[in-house]
Amino acid sequence: MKCIPHSRMGLLQGAGILMLCGLIGSESVEAKLDMPLVESGASHTHVLPIFSQKLGFSLPTGWRQAYHEERAGMFMAEFVPEQEALNQWSALFCVQGFKDMAESVSPEQFLDAMAETYQASCDGEVIYQKLGDTQVDGHKGFQAILGCTTMPNVHGATQFNSSAFTSHPQGEIGYYTVVSGSKDLYLLHKSMRGEVFLADKPPLQVANSADFISALAPYTLK
Repeated sequence: MKCIPHSRMGLLQGAGILMLCGLIGSESVEAKLDMPLVESGASHTHVLPIFSQKLGFSLPTGWRQAYHEERAGMFMAEFVPEQEALNQWSALFCVQGFKDMAESVSPEQFLDAMAETYQASCDGEVIYQKLGDTQVDGHKGFQAILGCTTMPNVHGATQFNSSAFTSHPQGEIGYYTVVSGSKDLYLLHKSMRGEVFLADKPPLQVANSADFISALAPYTLK
């Protein structure tokens, strides 16, 4: 799901938050496409200044920042493998920040609201498995697996395609972490797209979730 994954946006009515990942093509205050590639063969610690704090994570070799946007108290950055694009990806890492939201909603409530609104974008069954509490540099957080067995594969209009179009549906699932900072709320998720899957056999489960997210961890929030 776009930071909510990339072709969609959703309104988390329970939290009153407009999700930004997936707004490519919209007019923005600041937007950057195709940022420099990560140096081949080197580990890369990536730090993003987001409102009142700096959020850090490990960006895997061969990944690049593909998009960045800020507007109306919200921040987002998206990362994909360097050979992939935002309109056609198999793996995506998205970071979002919501200014002054830490006191308004807990990390678990935020993810609950995301799961509720996710169904509107899902043509199959929604997978929502809570992984429990976490901490990032002393800041409280919550983690969960969230996905859809059959997701419409919608491609937005680009300079190469004058209108949006839909291709073969795919399964989509990701590892989501929400952290309450000193004042702001942060959402990080890594998602994968692939073949449609069965609800009782999702490609991401508790058993393999640590391996799935390990290349990006640990997160830092200073």
